[in-house]
Amino acid sequence: MAQTVGHLGGGAMILFVLLLAVRCLSQMNWLPQRLQGVKCLAKEDGIRLGNECSRREYAAVFFAALLLQWAVIFAAWLTLNQPGGILQFLEHFQSRFTQAGDSPHYLSIAHSGYRSSGEEAKYIVFYPLYPLLIRAMSLFTGGSLPLAGLLVSQLCWGAGCVMLVRLACCWLQRERALWAAAFLMTYPFAFFGMGVYTESLFLLLCISCVYQAVRRRWICAGCLGGLAALCRTQGLVMFLVVLWLLMRAHKETKQGVKSLGILLIPAGWGVYLCCNYFVFGNWFAFLEFEAAPPWYQTTRWIAQNLTQHWQMALEYPGLANFIYWPQVFFYFIILGLLFWGLWQGVRTEWLIWGGAYLGMSYLAGWMISGPRYMLGCIPLFLLLAHLPSKWVRAAVLAASFLAQTSYTALFMQGQAIM
Repeated sequence: MAQTVGHLGGGAMILFVLLLAVRCLSQMNWLPQRLQGVKCLAKEDGIRLGNECSRREYAAVFFAALLLQWAVIFAAWLTLNQPGGILQFLEHFQSRFTQAGDSPHYLSIAHSGYRSSGEEAKYIVFYPLYPLLIRAMSLFTGGSLPLAGLLVSQLCWGAGCVMLVRLACCWLQRERALWAAAFLMTYPFAFFGMGVYTESLFLLLCISCVYQAVRRRWICAGCLGGLAALCRTQGLVMFLVVLWLLMRAHKETKQGVKSLGILLIPAGWGVYLCCNYFVFGNWFAFLEFEAAPPWYQTTRWIAQNLTQHWQMALEYPGLANFIYWPQVFFYFIILGLLFWGLWQGVRTEWLIWGGAYLGMSYLAGWMISGPRYMLGCIPLFLLLAHLPSKWVRAAVLAASFLAQTSYTALFMQGQAIM
């Protein structure tokens, strides 16, 4: 069964890439004209300039994003039945959101930088942008790195939800754009956006990058995409999305020298490689540390990884519902939505973005943070907002929120949710 699931997932990704490639060729008019009538190859609507919300609405989105997470986290803490009131809650919150998972590693880098020897040498696998921002924010928190990390993440979380509405308004009606933000806010693992993790910063940078590219501000898009690539490996996906938007824009009119700004995106990843070289004398030192304990991560084909997730779920039932089953579930749900979007003729950049992000994430062997990584798969929320039935959208939103409250409670209880 495990191998069947793996081959199904890997084969479906290959089929999606092939169909998407045909669609891209069609959009560039590199296919026979008679194919233009096929639904999944249909021409797309234009950009909805002037469709943005008011400043008051954006402010409401910002505070709603933060208040919703704080409310869910506080409700999750109440399930622990601990005495002490608000102070005890804040203490427990700081403990879980600054000392669990990868959080201590980012704080260590923010404090001491990368090390070339000792136990902390392995922290080179974590990209430098987020720890650098923590260090900068600590100038305003009296030197407290945990508080600085929380502030960076939560400010980015609120700003990221606002930017999603702004970006979605370029493609959708304002009501649908707000639906997209609602799906992001109620994603089952959205609580990671409130802690010392890269999720909030990464999604803010990615959304802002694509927003600038949609507006054909190529240098700004390149800078933001480069920062995303300096935050996480999946930031390189931005190059494919922006390149596609550039090609579409170039069909209408030449974009000039400024379009070379998109090369700043891979340059951002190059800065990370330079960090590896300066610390270890090896441009790709991080690969050796990723393959070693405690991560054991190597790049493998998706089918092998899905097979492993299924087998691990059976072998470790105590972790299955927190790590392995959600990883398998989210892969097929997102890929299914991408196929649906392809058939419905949604924007090609959504499909490139979502397919590349999903594929790159699931190429990582021995992955234990798949559901958290999918928080950065922004096309997931755009596709859900594109669902035609309001009742279906409401049902999905309610189910997602229930899952969020459950997983937040489990995380606050100390369960191994990565």
